[in-house]
Amino acid sequence: MRNAAGWFCFVLLLGAVAGFAAGKWDATAQTIDNKSTRFLAGTLAYGQATEAFVLFDTQTNRLVAYTIGGNRRLEVLAVREVSWDLKPIEWGRQEPTVKEMRDAFDKSEKERLEKEKKAESEKK
Repeated sequence: MRNAAGWFCFVLLLGAVAGFAAGKWDATAQTIDNKSTRFLAGTLAYGQATEAFVLFDTQTNRLVAYTIGGNRRLEVLAVREVSWDLKPIEWGRQEPTVKEMRDAFDKSEKERLEKEKKAESEKK
């Protein structure tokens, strides 16, 4: 049965890629329950009038991007296992930084607790 499910996914992907190549419809990602769904798919626009079909395997955490070349052939743009991408808390230049956001949250929580404490003491 597992083999049949694999073939079904393959045929579904092939149909989506064929439709994407023909330009008849756009595939878009949808929110789904990934406990029962292995693959998530969508399109990605990059460059000038260039799009890719993106497929994510939820069991292996692999992301793969395909495009249709000038010769109307399916081409793999990139494949990446993304588990390590999701581990860092901060990477690159960001405004505000994660530390600044954490400090701002801590400050606002402290102020909220002080206001609640003050309001309680005024009720007594």
